[in-house]
Amino acid sequence: MKCPKCGNELDEGKLLCEKCGEEIKYVPDFDIELENQLKESISTMMEDMMEEFAQEEHQKNEDGFGDFETDDDIKDEFRDYFPKKRIKFQNDKIIIITVIAAAVFMVGVAAAAMLVQNREHSYEYQYEKAVRCAAQKDYNEAVSHLERALALDDSQTDARVLLAQYYDKNDMRESACSVLNEILIQKKEYPGRDEVYDMLLSIYEEEEEYTKMGELLAQCDVARIVSKYNKYAALPPRFNKEGGTYEELISITLEGNTQGYVYYTLDGSSPTLHSPVYETPILLESGDYVVRAMFVNMYGVASGIESQSYHINLSVPGSPIISLDSGTYHEPALIEVYYSDAAKIYYTTDGSIPDKNSKRYDNPIELPYGRSNFSFIAIDESGLGSEVVSKSYELSVEANFDAQLAVQVLVNNLVASGRLLNTQGNVPDKLGVNRYRVQTVVRLGEALYYVVYEEYMDTTGQAHDTNNIYAVDVNTADLYKAYKVDEGEYNLQPFGE
Repeated sequence: MKCPKCGNELDEGKLLCEKCGEEIKYVPDFDIELENQLKESISTMMEDMMEEFAQEEHQKNEDGFGDFETDDDIKDEFRDYFPKKRIKFQNDKIIIITVIAAAVFMVGVAAAAMLVQNREHSYEYQYEKAVRCAAQKDYNEAVSHLERALALDDSQTDARVLLAQYYDKNDMRESACSVLNEILIQKKEYPGRDEVYDMLLSIYEEEEEYTKMGELLAQCDVARIVSKYNKYAALPPRFNKEGGTYEELISITLEGNTQGYVYYTLDGSSPTLHSPVYETPILLESGDYVVRAMFVNMYGVASGIESQSYHINLSVPGSPIISLDSGTYHEPALIEVYYSDAAKIYYTTDGSIPDKNSKRYDNPIELPYGRSNFSFIAIDESGLGSEVVSKSYELSVEANFDAQLAVQVLVNNLVASGRLLNTQGNVPDKLGVNRYRVQTVVRLGEALYYVVYEEYMDTTGQAHDTNNIYAVDVNTADLYKAYKVDEGEYNLQPFGE
């Protein structure tokens, strides 16, 4: 049924609209049995009194007092207690009738008073009064009446929700929150729990009680509410992988439910605000790990701690085997690396630890001229690396011209041929300069040659390979243009051709 005034949907049996306070008029259900009993009692009382009065009058007539009246006449006179025309009775008759009428009237008044008193002490009456007062925005009285109603019947959860609303409108927010929390704890089957959550969270939001919001959302089982207030929630971080045993290298990602920070530990200790902040995937290599993490949202609300345990059962790949031992060499040589086909080899030449971003070994490496420090690592398909193998070398040769002089010979010839503007390496039509370095030494036939690589250095300092290679005889300083065929193998062409 709907309210005839505002159209609000009404619960069955409501006598007032909770929205506008309009009175809902029903055809009252009378207690027919009670009504009949009252009628019968009053009728019987009246009949008894009329019968007694008729007998008394009849006796007086027989004794010669007064005019004789029949029983029916007397009853008619009694029923017509208030006739239009005054009936003259003797004084004692009038007194008796007046007393009887007054008694009947008082009985009716007492009965009505009892009914009114009983109604005022009923749940329905107090509830209706509360709704009427709320409709008139008198929330203080509305609270008072609804509290009385619930004292008479505390099983009405809808009324409790309404009381919380009245508390809120009456600036009694602590009381409103208390009632709403009680409903959530005690009435877990209440169908309007989502509205209760919504009302309570909106109060906390206005009061900026962010910690209470986080605690409430952490135990909220209504998806719509968690989604609506998600930015205030601080749920435990989500792991991309469940704990367990893995036969491969894995990376763990951690994600919060909204904007904020994830703090974590790898040793099983509880994370705090001083723990590492998750930024990039956490790589787990061979071994045992206990990853514990918590999320803190932008309102400073911290979640509970989520924990996962991992056992990474991996076999570390074998270290690569290097053909050339560390030492000093006076002849050109190649560095070869032997390794399992299931792994890839990466290396550096400055002594730093190699990784997947380092140079990859594919073919034998020419031993560099001068001093060099090589480091090699084998990395398998799972990303697990072997122990690093390091080698130190020095390549020098007995020669009439050292490497620095050989480079100077090359530069002078390039200037003379017009390929360079000067010995500082300036290039025609370019702002940068050319640089030259002796990369290695190669033996071709009976002669040894310095192998010189050319690179262009732009104005930003970036080096670019020009793919020009030159060879200088270590004893005669003869200059050649060189073309690489394979590692340690070159074809030479006279410089002037």
